[in-house]
Amino acid sequence: MAEYFFELLTEEIPAWMHEAAQKTVQERLAPTVQQLGGDPGTITVTSTPRRIVVFVPEIPERESDRQQEVKGPPKKVAFDASGAPTQALLGFLRKSNAALEDVVDTGDYVMIRRNVAGRPATEVLAERIPEIFESLRWPKMMRWGKGEYSYIRPIHSLISMYGGQHLPLSIFGVASGTSTVGHRTLAPGRIEVTSFNDYVTKLELARVVVDATRRRHVMAERARVLGMQAGGAPALDVSIWSQWQYLTEYPGIVRAEFRRDYLALPEEVLVTVMRVHQKQLPIRSADEKLTNSFLAVLDNEGDPDGNAAYGNSFVTNARFADAQFFYETDRRKPLEARLEQLAHLQFQEKLGNYLEKTRRIERIAAAICREAGEEPADALEAARLCKTDLVTEMVKEFTDLQGKIGGIYAREEGKPEIVWQAIYDHYLPVNIDDELPRNIAGAIVSLADKIDTLAGFFTIGLKPTGSRDPFALRRAGQGVVQILLNRDKRRVSIGIERLIDLALEARSAKTAAGVRGDLLSFFSERVRTLLEMSRYGFAYDEIAAAMEAGWAASLPDLVDRIEALKALRGEANFLSILDSAKRIENITAGQASTKVEASRLEHETEKRLNELADVVTAQIAELVASRHYSDALRSFAAMAPELEKFFNDVMVMVDDEALRKNRMSLLRKIGGAVSQIADVTKVVVARRDYRP
Repeated sequence: MAEYFFELLTEEIPAWMHEAAQKTVQERLAPTVQQLGGDPGTITVTSTPRRIVVFVPEIPERESDRQQEVKGPPKKVAFDASGAPTQALLGFLRKSNAALEDVVDTGDYVMIRRNVAGRPATEVLAERIPEIFESLRWPKMMRWGKGEYSYIRPIHSLISMYGGQHLPLSIFGVASGTSTVGHRTLAPGRIEVTSFNDYVTKLELARVVVDATRRRHVMAERARVLGMQAGGAPALDVSIWSQWQYLTEYPGIVRAEFRRDYLALPEEVLVTVMRVHQKQLPIRSADEKLTNSFLAVLDNEGDPDGNAAYGNSFVTNARFADAQFFYETDRRKPLEARLEQLAHLQFQEKLGNYLEKTRRIERIAAAICREAGEEPADALEAARLCKTDLVTEMVKEFTDLQGKIGGIYAREEGKPEIVWQAIYDHYLPVNIDDELPRNIAGAIVSLADKIDTLAGFFTIGLKPTGSRDPFALRRAGQGVVQILLNRDKRRVSIGIERLIDLALEARSAKTAAGVRGDLLSFFSERVRTLLEMSRYGFAYDEIAAAMEAGWAASLPDLVDRIEALKALRGEANFLSILDSAKRIENITAGQASTKVEASRLEHETEKRLNELADVVTAQIAELVASRHYSDALRSFAAMAPELEKFFNDVMVMVDDEALRKNRMSLLRKIGGAVSQIADVTKVVVARRDYRP
């Protein structure tokens, strides 16, 4: 066993690209380490702005010997009538460097089996490491030198060492060595290394902390101390920390201040400028109020002369001065007066402008209110004004504030709380972890906006394909599902199917055939994904079984049915439900009728089953109507003994067509009662789990 480590030294790589690159390298290297007999779980991949580092503590010196099988020509081609080898077989053996003795009998084809000596680890790594790094596909690429290579940034040097010795390899014409450089400004000299520990130690002395997680922890502690000095604590913002750890090689933090009078600006504006535009972290007081102090990342040991703090303060004050100007300019004109300006702002080339979209949102929101039995006034006012902030100076400069600025301006104009909150929140939820709009009006406007966008893009044929979704339609669909799954006071009582119809009706142009079906299919995938990965955590077969019985009319009802199925599958009598449903499904395939002619029932067992079916199906219908789905499933399970007796005593598939169809109708009547809840035949079970 020996250690292997590798360093790729480049120009600065953008912070947001590091984690994806680390994950890709780890995934691609793991099979190679396993092939060599090492433990893929020990692979460490980390990075700094300028370097990607790979370390594997133990890799065997060579692969294990193995047997290799190679498939050859068909037997009838490999041997003639007398059993002698043909030229086809001999040619295959020569090509494979094998002898006739290596041929084994494996069926219709000739197969050779031979022992293959394991290759040295150095040979495998020298081959695989360049493949992994040269094949990395970055979101943005650049050319350097004479332009013959394309990569995220120009490569300066490589370290490749196995067992304390240099392992030569080359990436894009750059040959590896055993030296690197320290921090670009604090210790730029060349450093010769002999092992990974030596590498880490010497780089620390050269003001480079190799481990990204350690840099983050050091900065977090420093930020806490600086926050306390300012009488508060750093704001909780994971996205900032994930960027900071890849913006520095030396984990430095500096505290700076902006002019206190800028605190009069809306907090959302201040925070957006700091975190999005300046990559700064606000400091909040003990009562969670924003202070005029903030933290900035510093790739240095300290700021003894205060230059870094001054520079950050200067730039931030300048940005806030711009924001103050935009704010004061915008406030001279109410949102209502900006409505007609939306006619000059294009939504999409084939889908018109934002004024047209606003009118559609209003129509859809009004229709949702009618369907859901909600008072429309507040939702319609919010729908009319929700896009007006797109033509404000503030949103033109700080696009992340769309929606929020509209809500803030509406609040300052004296709009009711439910209206301004609905405007503020109508883009929510954006991600799966986002909060929903705070009130019912916001939920309705959000639904109307998202479903209009989806209906529009699907109508003109711009649907998500594979991994491509340039208009974030999957995100919009996910937001619709999240809102419709909600059950609190913001619940919107409408199904996806009806919501799609309202959106298509709101469009004046004729809708292409199949759009409705495409949207339903699109939403079914969003529903499945959300119910599997979210707080619900349902199994895929439970979701599939319940959705087969219907899902587009009410998502909360779908969840109730899945929960009932989930609860019942853990009970001992679930096999009775499953077996009965499967036997009925197999026998009655293609039979739709549930009408039973009692006069045609001949056997006492089927007569008794029909009487029981009438009672139980009525009971199940009552339980389903009151959404007591677990009890309904248990009622069906109670019929299992009588069904078993029926299958034993009565032949269903008789020659008499009328008698056969009548018996199939009886079974279909029983099966149809439970199929309102779920197609339980889609549930996958291990029967051993139900053994006493």
